[in-house]
Amino acid sequence: MLPAMEHRSKAARYEIYVGGLLSELLLSAFPELLAREDGRVTVMVGDLPDQAALHGVLSRIEALGLELLEVRRGRSGFDASADTDGSTPPMR
Repeated sequence: MLPAMEHRSKAARYEIYVGGLLSELLLSAFPELLAREDGRVTVMVGDLPDQAALHGVLSRIEALGLELLEVRRGRSGFDASADTDGSTPPMR
């Protein structure tokens, strides 16, 4: 018999990449995340308390008809305002 998996809710930082540049109105649907532009992509970053919260964000992305490009479980020290060259300020 396999040992039971321990279920723990643990907060994690996520980077969520969405196609296109989102308006302030669309960004307001994600109050728990900070956003920045990366070329023609919007990167939303934030700490989510558990997987259920992540699935909630992903459901909102789908419901709004946004193009989900990538989800990364990010490093704990990730700076939402940083770009590869530091030139792109956060959108909010």
